[in-house]
Amino acid sequence: MKKILALLLLVTLASALFPVLAQEDSAQPVTMMGYEPAENYRSWEDNLFFSRMQERTGISFVFRQYGKQDEYQAALESLKNNQNDLPQVLFKANLNPITAKKLYDDGVLIDLAPYLQEHAPNFYRLMEENPEIRRAITLENGVIPALPYVLSNMGQNILWINTAWLNELNLAMPTTMDELEKVLTAFQTGDPNRNGKKDEIPLSFIGSYDLKYLAHAFGLIANDFNIFVKDGVVKYMPMEEAFKPFIQKMAEMYKNGLLDKDGFSTIDSLRRVTDTKTANRYGAFFSPLPTGVVPLEWTSQYQAMLPLTCNGEAVYRAVAGKVNYGTFALTASCTDIPGMLSWVDYLYTEEGAKLASIGLQNEDYVVDGDGSWRLLSDKVDNLYVAKVVISNDQSAPGISNEDYQLLYSDKTVRELTRQTASVAAVSKLPFPDIPLTEEDAAKLAPLQARLGRFVDESIARFVLGEWETDDEQFTLFEQELKTMGVDDFVALWQAIYDKGMGK
Repeated sequence: MKKILALLLLVTLASALFPVLAQEDSAQPVTMMGYEPAENYRSWEDNLFFSRMQERTGISFVFRQYGKQDEYQAALESLKNNQNDLPQVLFKANLNPITAKKLYDDGVLIDLAPYLQEHAPNFYRLMEENPEIRRAITLENGVIPALPYVLSNMGQNILWINTAWLNELNLAMPTTMDELEKVLTAFQTGDPNRNGKKDEIPLSFIGSYDLKYLAHAFGLIANDFNIFVKDGVVKYMPMEEAFKPFIQKMAEMYKNGLLDKDGFSTIDSLRRVTDTKTANRYGAFFSPLPTGVVPLEWTSQYQAMLPLTCNGEAVYRAVAGKVNYGTFALTASCTDIPGMLSWVDYLYTEEGAKLASIGLQNEDYVVDGDGSWRLLSDKVDNLYVAKVVISNDQSAPGISNEDYQLLYSDKTVRELTRQTASVAAVSKLPFPDIPLTEEDAAKLAPLQARLGRFVDESIARFVLGEWETDDEQFTLFEQELKTMGVDDFVALWQAIYDKGMGK
């Protein structure tokens, strides 16, 4: 049951538009190729999703399913336009914009853009209502060679705070950095887990990556390249004036024992708690969901902290946008483009998303009289995940809908869904989803390799006390960034932004 609850916390469902009637069976099965990680123990040939879709549409498949990433990638790159056994459909295609563009240029993939309005009206409506979707999947010259998975909310790396400890110490949820520091100090000194030991970890983090999320309390958010856009101008976060006081505060908090002493050396698997009988030592930690760090039984102790305010305003970074690129594509050998687009378009409805994510109503789940839904007890096992559903992450085409999660019978699922949605509602992408060209990626890669590593290592040195956090050291830090090419890096991102937003 715990594994299924964790699955339901990660997988969301979509909003319905209309049902699709079944068609007569196709004369010839369609060849489908894709990637399904071996650890899912899922065989497409035996999965009920495809047989149920065949009952609806009449379309059947012959599968080329790959369980190893390297083998699938090699097969993907070897596809040729004129090969006799070219698959017609790529499902769970695991494409990035560069690979998709190459396959399109080689004549392997077709441009779906001319067909979407007529043959994929549900997905087309999503694009019309959400311009960021169109921007994220449209390559040069307006080409759309692949369809995405679309989320209702953007992905998050949330600071979860132990509200059981807050209550024990009569503390309120912090809303500013000063308040957070006071809460963490109380966690450190007040023995909130009541075991008589000073063993609490006020705030756990994993490296510079997590710490940079606290920069939002100083008005700074940036993507994994340390880039953000303000009023149409691309900025580099470590070169901003507010970066220095942010680092100084992190160094002070680390020195005072408020930050995990092992934060720069530990990994997720080492800090994860599996024994519910041990004393809880975590006051706060970063994670998409608390279940990534603490047992399911402890999740009710934690609450998502809303972004801290800076000068009366709150801004927070979304980990990723609403679009997971490259889940579905059609090749030059596809003999029924309208039919296959209609097939996949069903997954961009609530009904289709439910079929892909939880199965069939009254067979795999039931809706109770109060409108809530629950999985049938005899379906809650690994066999259910392998045999019934096809979408347990964002790798398949379709949509999510956190609103439907709020109707799930389990209180934990409902509450965590509500909390993650509340953080998502006040988060944004520092830099919009714009597909990179191969040329752009080639120019950015060597610069990012130098700059990104230097920034993360420098943050660690500042925070650990290896470097002073004075004006002299920050001047040396900024000078080294310039020597490494930060100005060229920012200029490249500015050109990408200008070109992408002008589509």
